[in-house]
Amino acid sequence: MADRYDRQSFHLSREHFPYRRALFYLAGFALLLRLFVGASYVHSYDVEWNIMWGVELKDGFFSAYAHVRALDYPPLYLYPLYFVGRVVSLPSVYGYPPMRMLAIKLIPCLCDSLTCVVLFAVARKKNQLLGLLAAALWAVNPAAIFNCACWGQTDCVLLCMAALLMLSLQEKHVTAAGVLWAAMCSTKLQGLYLTPVVGMEVLTICFGSLHPREFSFSRVTNSQVMRFARFVLSALLTLLLIYLPFMIGAGGSHYYSDLGFWKKYFLPVTVYSEGVAKYPYCSLNGDNIYTLFGLNGIKDEIQVLTGLSVATIGKIFLLLSIAGVVAVYLFGKRRAHWLAGFMFMECVFMLTCRQHERYQMLALLLLIGAFLQLADRRLLSLFPLLSLVVFFNQFRILSGFREGSGWWKFYAYHDGSALWMNERRHFAFVNSLLNLLLFLAAAVFVARYFFDEAPEVPALARLRRRISNSRPLSDTRRGDSTSV
Repeated sequence: MADRYDRQSFHLSREHFPYRRALFYLAGFALLLRLFVGASYVHSYDVEWNIMWGVELKDGFFSAYAHVRALDYPPLYLYPLYFVGRVVSLPSVYGYPPMRMLAIKLIPCLCDSLTCVVLFAVARKKNQLLGLLAAALWAVNPAAIFNCACWGQTDCVLLCMAALLMLSLQEKHVTAAGVLWAAMCSTKLQGLYLTPVVGMEVLTICFGSLHPREFSFSRVTNSQVMRFARFVLSALLTLLLIYLPFMIGAGGSHYYSDLGFWKKYFLPVTVYSEGVAKYPYCSLNGDNIYTLFGLNGIKDEIQVLTGLSVATIGKIFLLLSIAGVVAVYLFGKRRAHWLAGFMFMECVFMLTCRQHERYQMLALLLLIGAFLQLADRRLLSLFPLLSLVVFFNQFRILSGFREGSGWWKFYAYHDGSALWMNERRHFAFVNSLLNLLLFLAAAVFVARYFFDEAPEVPALARLRRRISNSRPLSDTRRGDSTSV
């Protein structure tokens, strides 16, 4: 048979590249990979709590906060947990661990695969090829795969909603932003972290530049006020629709009759304060500055100076981080809400107390979004390094608990444990140190982007130029005469 191979029929240009089809394949394969890994990676740490909550929801869905044991999740995620509880109750599922894993990990894996699509949408209008690159990087990102597929955590659900929220701000859809912000806060407590950036960005969208030289209350129009009111009302209405049924259900339930109606009524709201107070440690396995200095698992009430506890230092850092966000929007030379959100989350994770190993995932998502927004190669170089740090942080913790569960006993370890388990503190120190170095590098980049006149010039190149320009004239002449 004659060879009818035609090179032209295989030619693909940027204009005619099937981006949507490629994105569909990418997200589909990402989902299949996560589900396969999720069913194969069997463990009980954390996920059994979620499964238990899902099963107990059948005893009263809207009264959940009055009877579900140790429930510390906001209400919105109870809907998928109810679905998980019904599925796990099936005889063909509850007795077979891989199916239990698949049931609890399905929603996180699905949301994480959809995040690839959202990242593509972020860059769709500017550069579809760049968007496809970001989607591919997230599809194979080890930190994301480990979080949703291996661990089965709900962080990836929050990340998908955060990506949609930041996209809505990018498109200046303030009503959608209000709904998504409220939904985030109603899904996980960490959804509150983005509030300073979201608030300042919405104010800028509604009222224009907030710089003191450009903003004036006298120039505020009714349409601007109404636009901001749409954001506030959409957020409040969403919170009301999500929380009110659970508040009524808890208040009117027959559980905890000694508490009284109003105490039970506000149980869905007090879950926030209870969640914050549940782990009062300097760091709870998060590879940040506290773990670097050996304070992991130490109560944050410990004092470094008389009257100055680590908890107080963490709160000071939090206030300074919020002030930094405000300063960026008031005095910054440029705007980039993805980058501002990334740096704020980095500050929260690295400098404040009570951070878990998974909480830096949100910073990782905001970093890839900032790369799409700015198209700066330096951010692309930072992303894989930070991905590895976040991955190893999670891997060390979950694998440690998995080793302790005894799944490996068919191996003949001489001392009953894996060698790397005995060296976990050294791994934590190295990973925390690398994380700190990346944090400092990111801080320099972010500060220069928002406040420098020429942020595109690399910092090292500018430093070398200043050193060479500051050399004494005699040194310059001596160098010239020597060369001659």
